[in-house]
Amino acid sequence: MRQHWISTEQEQRMDVLGELTSATKHIWIGLHGYGQLVEFFQRPFRDLETEDRAFVFPQAPHKFYINGVSGRVGASWMTKDERLKDIENQKKYLTTVLNWAHSKAPTAHIHVLAFSQGVATVMRFLGHSPVAISTVLAWAGSWPLDASIVNLKALSKINFQGWFGDNDEFIGRQKQIEIQAYYKNQFELDLDVSIYKGGHKLNQVILISEIARLEQIIR
Repeated sequence: MRQHWISTEQEQRMDVLGELTSATKHIWIGLHGYGQLVEFFQRPFRDLETEDRAFVFPQAPHKFYINGVSGRVGASWMTKDERLKDIENQKKYLTTVLNWAHSKAPTAHIHVLAFSQGVATVMRFLGHSPVAISTVLAWAGSWPLDASIVNLKALSKINFQGWFGDNDEFIGRQKQIEIQAYYKNQFELDLDVSIYKGGHKLNQVILISEIARLEQIIR
């Protein structure tokens, strides 16, 4: 048997909150976590769009039934099967998303807010973006230990803010400490990290404050 790969053209869902125009100053690209859909992930942000700010939520390309063969559907950015090919496809997909957003609001700053699996997704994309990324707000997600030199060089030049929960059922405090230590010792990157009270979920109160603070940094 010989394995072949072919290129295909597909359409993917992308939800947008707010208007992307020449007046838009900040675009937040929201990357959801494993098993989520943008229809639900974007709900905490519905009241946060302004004349200056818009949100773009691309949906991960792999969809599946959460339990069995029917019922609730979720989406995933990648799996362990052909993971390197998935990572390459992620880059192509996010490139298309950022090019589209930039074409609508060419003077806006691009920020990425990533949750859970979305964190590793954006961190592997850094350095490959056709449009400058000003900020990464990484929420409750593991940082990839296989980050490339290209990723790390880009990461060192942006505003990065990590957040972990003190009671996260997927990324416990010990793992959080190990991830930070690995990036500091292996990559010489001492990234900013804060801790919130709670588990593996978004905290809307903190998000509102962080979005405003991170936008203010680059004004």
